[in-house]
Amino acid sequence: MVESHSASMPRLHCLDWLRVFAIGVLVVYHIGMVYVPDWGYHFKNPLNSDLIQSFMLLTSPWRMGLLWLISGMAFVHMCHGKSLFGLALKRSNQILLPLLIGVLFVVPFQLFAQMKQAGDMPLDFIDFAYAFYIRPQDYFVQYSSGIWPRFDVNHLWFLRSLWRYSMVILILSPFLKSAFVKKVCSLIASNIVYLVLVIAIPIAVIETFLEGEDVRESYGLTMLLIGYCFGMQAAFWQSLSRHLVSMCILSLVAILGLQIGFVLIWQNELHQANQALALIIETIYLANKILPLLAILGLSYRFLNHPNTLIRALNPYVFGLYVLHQSVIIFVAYVATTCLPTKSPVSFIQAAEYQIWINMLVTPLICAALLLAIARFNILRICFGMRWKNKADPYQSGLTNTIVFLVCLPLMIALVI
Repeated sequence: MVESHSASMPRLHCLDWLRVFAIGVLVVYHIGMVYVPDWGYHFKNPLNSDLIQSFMLLTSPWRMGLLWLISGMAFVHMCHGKSLFGLALKRSNQILLPLLIGVLFVVPFQLFAQMKQAGDMPLDFIDFAYAFYIRPQDYFVQYSSGIWPRFDVNHLWFLRSLWRYSMVILILSPFLKSAFVKKVCSLIASNIVYLVLVIAIPIAVIETFLEGEDVRESYGLTMLLIGYCFGMQAAFWQSLSRHLVSMCILSLVAILGLQIGFVLIWQNELHQANQALALIIETIYLANKILPLLAILGLSYRFLNHPNTLIRALNPYVFGLYVLHQSVIIFVAYVATTCLPTKSPVSFIQAAEYQIWINMLVTPLICAALLLAIARFNILRICFGMRWKNKADPYQSGLTNTIVFLVCLPLMIALVI
């Protein structure tokens, strides 16, 4: 029997690779959301083609599941050997400070672009900022929902939910760390069929009985728990590695099935009138939520579970990139769509078929420039989830913990209430 305690599990370098991969997938996906037809987003310049929908369906089912799993795996590693109070304080500060900075200073441009495109904002950005922060008047009556009136999380909903569910896991941790739970998880992790069923059954229940945001939130909690319970189990990674070929083949079959189902069933809306077809396409989508995810984890463990200088250098910027990327994407799209003279030599960028490639190039460059600037100042580093410049953990200091906690307390109260 392989020991399942996290202390016996060597460092998983593949998680460093997966973090970089996951944020890369997310950035590309959110760029696509600007240009994909029919799918709602904060700013749109849709292509006259459904091909991009097929491309985005390659990652749409599992992209958030990967983020949740990685977060759960990292969290269980963080929890080893620390007190519950210390963990709750550190985890809250690590998540809520970047969330607060994002809500206050990063997300508002998304609202500006959204309101401009909807015709609900007659002001330029400077006057919008004055109205947004100081004198809202009646501009935001239709945009009053959020953590506070007009202050919403947008893409940072993941951080909001991650903090809430991290606190839930800490409350449950005495049970989750019990010998009984560890033994059950070890038995499940050793059998790939049991492992797939443990993931598939709760997701199927969620998809069947819940609707709207409840699906997204419950799915997130489920995948975070799975990452927490299995991420440091050697048997889990060994099972994925042992069955890697079959997982990859099944994943390719599921992906192909989804592409065919999308073209033949979804686009023709046949599932709305035929329950059997609806069940088939929902089952295929469920398979795409699970099988590619397990294949990606297995591939990373088999081929990428080793240190890499570039990946190690990129990892500190992942959190900050997550906070910044969507506003940068929308900024690039907004400027390219609305701010260029119609008859200028670069006016062709207004067309979605060209603009999408410009956005793919410019967004990473702007994000890199912003993150490198942020990295120069410790006060900004901590605001975007980085360590100090000397690589020390800022939350080892009781004073830092106390100050950040007090700064984030109003946000914490708003999220709880």
